[in-house]
Amino acid sequence: MRASQLGILQLTPTEWLVRDSQILDGDPAALLGVIQQSGDAYEVTKLGVLTTRWFYSSFDRAQASFLVRDNAAPRTMPRPRTPVASHVTQ
Repeated sequence: MRASQLGILQLTPTEWLVRDSQILDGDPAALLGVIQQSGDAYEVTKLGVLTTRWFYSSFDRAQASFLVRDNAAPRTMPRPRTPVASHVTQ
């Protein structure tokens, strides 16, 4: 996926919805995840990996994280039944 394919919709001053702009509006398959600013960090939750959250030092890094596809994770997963894990990146 290329940066030009990402659609970023600002929901609030600190929350953004990330979608694949090549998929028609209204199709749930277009939703990739959310970015939420939390203090100086940007928290990323990807819809395909709901049990993990990533933290980035800038909005650009958080946005770029959606450009890398994790082949180990399926596109959709059932609701998590275990505690959420977190990863911090620089």
